[in-house]
Amino acid sequence: MDTFWNRLPTSHGGAQEDIRRLGASGLPLVLYGDGWYAPYVREYLKRRGHAPAAVFTDDGFTSSGEAVDFAEVSRRFPKFAVVIAFANASLARKKLARLGVNAARVFFFDVMGELLNNAIDRAWLEGRKARFDAAYGLLADGLSRDTFEAFLAAKLGAAGEPLAAVWRKEQYFPREIVKLSRSEVFVDGGAYTGDTLLTFLRLTGGAYARYCAFEPEPRNAATLKATVEKRALRGVSVHNKGLWSAPAALPFAVRHGTSASAVSAGGETSVEAETIDRAAPDATFIKLDIEGAELEALKGAAAAIKRNRPTLAVCVYHRPGDLFEIPLFISALVPDYHFYLRQHQPVACETVLYAVP
Repeated sequence: MDTFWNRLPTSHGGAQEDIRRLGASGLPLVLYGDGWYAPYVREYLKRRGHAPAAVFTDDGFTSSGEAVDFAEVSRRFPKFAVVIAFANASLARKKLARLGVNAARVFFFDVMGELLNNAIDRAWLEGRKARFDAAYGLLADGLSRDTFEAFLAAKLGAAGEPLAAVWRKEQYFPREIVKLSRSEVFVDGGAYTGDTLLTFLRLTGGAYARYCAFEPEPRNAATLKATVEKRALRGVSVHNKGLWSAPAALPFAVRHGTSASAVSAGGETSVEAETIDRAAPDATFIKLDIEGAELEALKGAAAAIKRNRPTLAVCVYHRPGDLFEIPLFISALVPDYHFYLRQHQPVACETVLYAVP
């Protein structure tokens, strides 16, 4: 019987073989790309004893201040290996081909599993097979099932870029899934500096009931509050708090390197956390991107979910078990939710589960 299990890699063979080939080549390692994904790639390579000799871009953008153009790299290195350091590897390969770079010396690694501390292996998956099967069975359309499979394949180091074929834009508001009303009570868990808020305002044309933003990182919350005040936005409240299963003061680690700020037992400070059931019992739409605290926040919203059946948009890529634990928890609360999985980056992050009544 052909199932998605049969199509998953048996090990991290693809990525491991490419790392071996990269080291065995003896060629200078050059990064292509210097945007948001590049620091993750640098850290991934550093852990394996590889240091880039140079980085080049084709648009002049450089986050490190080190990038040069392709002509400079070609002048310095007659032969070199390229590691793609931006997320859209398919586009990168096309551009490199136009530059005449030998495809055999081009490598791409989906580093997000390891760098977000949620790497998995096939044995770990097999030990939870029944729960993964149950979560897969909840998915409402073919793209969701393809995304589920591609996400796991990427985490297992599949050759190629399995997420490239399934990733979509419109994060949190995919038109084929989410329908916004004029009376929306939106809970934004992990509001950052207001990116989701601004998208919501554009899509609703300003017609909504309330917007409750929760952002535990003080600087982000201050920036968001300043935006709300400057624009004189009505019905928008900003809470410098996290979301959890009960009101609490939680240990909190502030962002370091490639790690995002998050609730953590080793945190150097603390953050106040609230529950959705207390703060927004009338919620009609709950979005959660809170660095691994999503399941706890859903537990603190259980009454609102059962009573109101809000639309849910929940990130499921921060913890290894989120892909099955979160849909199974929601389904136990409201058995007739419809579940969709969408990938909003072509690497293993920004994976969102949508539950709609």
